[in-house]
Amino acid sequence: MTIGRVLGAWGVSGWVRVGPDTDDPRRFRRLSRVRLLPRHGRPQWLKVQGVHVDGQQVRLRFEGVASREAAKLLSNSLLQIPPDEVVPLPEGRYYRFQLLGLEVWTEDGRFLGRVTEILETGANDVLVVQGQGQEVLLPALRDVVRRVDLAGRRMEVALLPGLEEATGRTYAD
Repeated sequence: MTIGRVLGAWGVSGWVRVGPDTDDPRRFRRLSRVRLLPRHGRPQWLKVQGVHVDGQQVRLRFEGVASREAAKLLSNSLLQIPPDEVVPLPEGRYYRFQLLGLEVWTEDGRFLGRVTEILETGANDVLVVQGQGQEVLLPALRDVVRRVDLAGRRMEVALLPGLEEATGRTYAD
């Protein structure tokens, strides 16, 4: 699971600035290691040696990264943790990675497809569901997403007026 992106070097002793992908950057304080996914090169696990969180600003220092030049090389890399290390969310809230790939069914038992992407629109997220030659865009609202069964890898949705007609539209591959 991606928790942030390295924005660049900070200081001269190997620290990096991180753009957190979380509503609570204080979670970074509990990290002991992260998986670094560079734009070019191989993914690698790095041990976290230092963490500084100030509001929404996060700075990290990794074992083996001791200079500004070494820190600069990490710019634009994604930082990930294993899914089993994520902080549990309150009932009814889900991480994006948990929803991707879920089968989507209507309340009356029609299969719409699988969640392939989640778009951020500002007002609410939108689930992109692809299947059977069609793409359906579903707002991630309680009125639409009725039930999520992570163990069963299934989501049940209610199609609001206008969405029902849209599910009949097909697109060429």
